[in-house]
Amino acid sequence: MNHSARIARLLVVGATLAFPALLLLGALRLVLSHEFLRYEYTRPGFPADPYGLTREDRLALGFYAIDYLLNGEGIEFLGSLTLAADQCLNEYKNEDTCPMFSEAALGHMEDVKYITNLTFAFGLGLAIAVCATVILARRSAVHRRAILRGLHLGSMLTLGALMSLAVIAAATWNRAFDAFHDLFFAAGTWRFPFSDTLIRLYPERLFVDAAIVIIVLVATPCLLVLFLHARTSYKLQ
Repeated sequence: MNHSARIARLLVVGATLAFPALLLLGALRLVLSHEFLRYEYTRPGFPADPYGLTREDRLALGFYAIDYLLNGEGIEFLGSLTLAADQCLNEYKNEDTCPMFSEAALGHMEDVKYITNLTFAFGLGLAIAVCATVILARRSAVHRRAILRGLHLGSMLTLGALMSLAVIAAATWNRAFDAFHDLFFAAGTWRFPFSDTLIRLYPERLFVDAAIVIIVLVATPCLLVLFLHARTSYKLQ
């Protein structure tokens, strides 16, 4: 195998793995946004807070956690936030104000931010590497075809994986949800009572909808790649 053929094989493997990874990270970033959260809070059927936070309350308070995950601030960004007296529960229900987030919730958000930073740092590095690779490979028809083949293979693998995960999640959502959190967070650090502000602002339904949106955002480009590949192959016959 000559040098060019070895590079082409590496490009196929690289594109196969990098394409779904970048799609997933891009979808995650779109979901981790004010726009998605605003849509969720205002759409019909989104579960109300049984402890009294209104839609307007959620719209006023819900964006802070997203901002914290994406900015360079420490946990004091969330730790300094308070709720009004009519929004306080448990031991704070007779106080004029209370902390918005419990100590346990703040600790969990620190963990989430650490993982978020690592994930998006990896995504940025991968995007830079992919751009550099495409620029270097553009002069070789063999290398360009290798990248296109990798996109095709990556799309097929991604759609297969998405369908499998969707079936598993639909059949055993609670188990899958727990397994996901156990994979990234220490046991006992991510479970909270329903009265905790973290759960009141971000109920489980939000994560179900986020998973559905991510699947759609990842699957759509993959289907487009397969469609264009099929159309091109048909024209070449």
